[in-house]
Amino acid sequence: MRHSLPIQFDRDHPVIRQEYAIYTPPVDEMIAKIGDWIDQQKSGGYIYGPSRFGKSRGIKWHVTSALRERFRHQLPLVIWPRPAESHTSETEFWHQLLLASKFHFSGALQAKRKVESRYLVIQRFITLARFARCNYIVLLIDEAQDLTLREWQWLVGLQNILDWEGYRLSVFSVGSHQMGYRHELLAVSGNAHIAARFFVAHARFHGLASVDEVEYVLQGYDSASEWPQGSRTSYLQYFAPDAFARGERLAHAAQHVWNAFEALLPPGLDSKSIEVPVQHLSHSVEAALFRLAHGHHWEDVISYQSWLNLIADTSFSDHMRIVSSAA
Repeated sequence: MRHSLPIQFDRDHPVIRQEYAIYTPPVDEMIAKIGDWIDQQKSGGYIYGPSRFGKSRGIKWHVTSALRERFRHQLPLVIWPRPAESHTSETEFWHQLLLASKFHFSGALQAKRKVESRYLVIQRFITLARFARCNYIVLLIDEAQDLTLREWQWLVGLQNILDWEGYRLSVFSVGSHQMGYRHELLAVSGNAHIAARFFVAHARFHGLASVDEVEYVLQGYDSASEWPQGSRTSYLQYFAPDAFARGERLAHAAQHVWNAFEALLPPGLDSKSIEVPVQHLSHSVEAALFRLAHGHHWEDVISYQSWLNLIADTSFSDHMRIVSSAA
């Protein structure tokens, strides 16, 4: 239905493009933990959780603004969405960090020699700290589960150099795997200092764990969203203006949605400890919005049976089976 919407719906809408992220309680918890680590000036910390739970979208859309609101100023924050390649040369490593820091000078897109690239990263990080009138920089790495030992060693070196220059660097990483097993591996390989710097502080990223949290997310579509910018038109209002005007809200169906997730859990999983990946909820809501845009009746779209079908179409059961077997 996404590609056959009536002509009046703009294809640039964030929901149609899937270029948005509703703020969720787990994202709020992750940002609060990062904020605490910043307050404590931890040298490093790791947040882990299964894939599709909303970590990357939370980082992309909410971390910078939420931390700015908490600390009431723009932090010198560099966010590095690490590419999937597991074998990165040192030259490419420094080049990626330089680009992540929004270095826009001439020739930035062309990788330099190793020594030159490292020097540019150091100077760029110092510049960011000075611009923020502090001597503290935060590097936040997304998709960090595949970082190699060499990359962690290079980060240790970066911390050491900046510390010598009078600047503190915190390296916070987010990934899909728990890093606890790395402690023993690093210890036996003579790199226990890496674990001590980057993995001692850690936290788990949770999925949506209650009907109240599902309701919170649905309220994001109902009212805590806007497009076009400045229009005060929420996502629900845009796709179902008549129903919205009547006072209908997706949040009213939160119990139906939660019951559908429980019903679709694979056998053997305890519904009392369910954690819903936000992606499966967002895809289900998108499908519901598109049905409303096509003129389907509100009562039919937000019924329990409708949510059961919409969620089943996201392969929620298969995903939970895979996640539970890997736990």
